[in-house]
Amino acid sequence: MIVNKSISGLHIIFHQSHGLLAGKIANEISPDLRPPYWFETLIAICEHDDRQLNIKEKDYLSDIGVPLDFTEEQSSVNDVIKRMNRILDSAFHKSLWTKLLISYHLEFIYSHLKDSSKQIKSFFNKEEKTRNQLLKHYNLSDKKGREFYEFLRFCDRLSLILCKDEVPDGSRMLEINTSINGETYFIKKTENDEMIISPWIFTQPQFELSVEERILKDTQFDSSKQFEKALLEVSPELKKWIIKSK
Repeated sequence: MIVNKSISGLHIIFHQSHGLLAGKIANEISPDLRPPYWFETLIAICEHDDRQLNIKEKDYLSDIGVPLDFTEEQSSVNDVIKRMNRILDSAFHKSLWTKLLISYHLEFIYSHLKDSSKQIKSFFNKEEKTRNQLLKHYNLSDKKGREFYEFLRFCDRLSLILCKDEVPDGSRMLEINTSINGETYFIKKTENDEMIISPWIFTQPQFELSVEERILKDTQFDSSKQFEKALLEVSPELKKWIIKSK
C-alpha cells in the first residue's frame, strides 16, 4: 500500500487502486501507441503490481504502530519468491500475453536481488526460459517484447508519481521515465495544480484522473486488527488530477 502523510492524517492508497489508476492512464494514451492484444495488455497494467493487503498474513505496521508505505516494507527472499509466483500464476490463468508483460515487470522490480540471493537468481534464470517460450509463441524477439513492456512501465511510473504526490511545486519539471518509443517524459504542476505532461501522447488535450484513498486521522495503531478495523470503517475519498497538454 501507499502511505502519504498530511496535517489531515494518513492517506492510504491500496496497491490495487494504484494499478487501476495505471490502467486509466493507459486507456487515455493514443491508440496508435498501444501494444498488441490491447485488452490483455490493459489487464496486465491494472493488475501489474497487486499486493493484496492481507493483515491476517502480514503486519503492515512499524515497531511503533505506524502504517508502512510499500517502500518501507521488509520482505524476505521467500516472501518475494512467493509473491512473484502468485502474480505470475494469476497472470498465466488470464492469458500468456498478460503473463509475458508481468514477467518483464517482475524482472524490472526484483532483478537487482539476483546479486545477493541465489534463490532469486535461480528464479529469474528459470523465468527467462519461460519468457523465451512465450516470445516464441507470439513470434517476437526479446527486444520487441521489451518495447511493448515499456508501455506498462510508463503507466506504472506515472501512477506512482501521482499517488505519492511527487510532482514538485513551482512548475518544476519532474522526469517520469524513458519508456514508450524511447522517449523521455516529464510532468510539471501549474499554479492551479493541473498536471502538464510532455511530450503529449494522449488522445484528448485534457482529461481527469482519480484514485480512491482512505484518510485516517489516527496515525498509530496498537495492532494490525485495529488498523484493519480503521480501514474498513472509513469511507474512501477521490484523489483527483487534471492532466493537460499545456
